[in-house]
Amino acid sequence: MSSEASNSHHPAAMATQTGLRLGPPASALPRPPGSLRIRLTTTLPAPADWVATQLQTTALFRYITAPLLQFATVQGPWPTHWPLGDTELRFALFGLLPMGRQTARISVHPCDGIPGAWPLLRDNGTGQLMRVWDHRITVHSLPGAPGRTCYTDEVFVRARYLPWVMTPLSAVFAWVFYRHRQRRWLKLALRQPSAQGPEACA
Repeated sequence: MSSEASNSHHPAAMATQTGLRLGPPASALPRPPGSLRIRLTTTLPAPADWVATQLQTTALFRYITAPLLQFATVQGPWPTHWPLGDTELRFALFGLLPMGRQTARISVHPCDGIPGAWPLLRDNGTGQLMRVWDHRITVHSLPGAPGRTCYTDEVFVRARYLPWVMTPLSAVFAWVFYRHRQRRWLKLALRQPSAQGPEACA
């Protein structure tokens, strides 16, 4: 893949192409009131530009969430790449138990504090079950280890109903869900041509 092709799918490039500006710096994003936070980091044996390019595609999203959750768009076919703004989805646990609708609300933000990091990709989602599902993804090259990427999922959750009970349960599910996603990411990264043995993020 050429660097020109990779850069065309850079989150900052996406914002420029769609006429939207980057949002406020990542460090300025507030913590949603009443939410619980889950943060998981893994090292992918692949270059950061490859990881960030894959991250923009809806095919990648469907691959890493399957088979635990299966998603479908509410209207029309899946776009090739995530559009900035709102996308209405419906989803089912293992493709069998309907879990209602969810709005994916995509934005990008300068990732201050991490030299060379790609802009933070945010899905400030909400849905029939969740009042808050604020997912923030950080991607940057692993210092001193060319071809390896430090990938972080950070999510803030708050349930819509009975939040004092359902929010902690939702946080447990989020931990399982994002650990599953990162395992799927690793499996995919190991299949790409420049894959190198995994190391720990600094």
